[in-house]
Amino acid sequence: MRGPAPTVDHNAAIEAIKQRLPSVQQLLADWPAGLPQLPAATYATADLCETRGFDDPRLVLYTGITRGPSVTVGWCLFGASRNVQPGHSTLPHAAREALTDPNAARALQLLAVDHLETEEAAIEALAAPGAVRPLVGLAAAAHQEHEGRSEPLRVEVGTTIYAYPPGPVHLGTAIADIVCIGSPIWIGQ
Repeated sequence: MRGPAPTVDHNAAIEAIKQRLPSVQQLLADWPAGLPQLPAATYATADLCETRGFDDPRLVLYTGITRGPSVTVGWCLFGASRNVQPGHSTLPHAAREALTDPNAARALQLLAVDHLETEEAAIEALAAPGAVRPLVGLAAAAHQEHEGRSEPLRVEVGTTIYAYPPGPVHLGTAIADIVCIGSPIWIGQ
């Protein structure tokens, strides 16, 4: 006869991961002069909104802002789990128009699967010329759709960053110095 299943302390697990990761402010301390190698893992407190409505229902977009003393970071995070729901909406028309680049669309298809091998393929797709800007446009259009309709949820996010185009980029009324495109490791209150 087996005993009860062991309980997992998610907060302790996240704290253990954070001990190994730099904060986004540490990761981008040399911005804009120097940027870290990609992919890069980091964590931050962010004001995030969730957007659904992709053809692949597994795919979710989290957009938002982290304001720091030296850099304002915009987030464009694609995940396959729905653990933040601060006012989710379907993909707006302007966001759909941003996905005309086949490499950007391929990266999204790969990120929806949420598997290490497909993330590596997504990184390769994002490295193709012209693939990153459509995703920034997608994030900007999706985030603007939330303004006035839903408040972003203040969360702590751990993420792997695959690309980071420099700004300025308007995410709604906020202006980001840099936009981090990636996939969440965790999102928690």
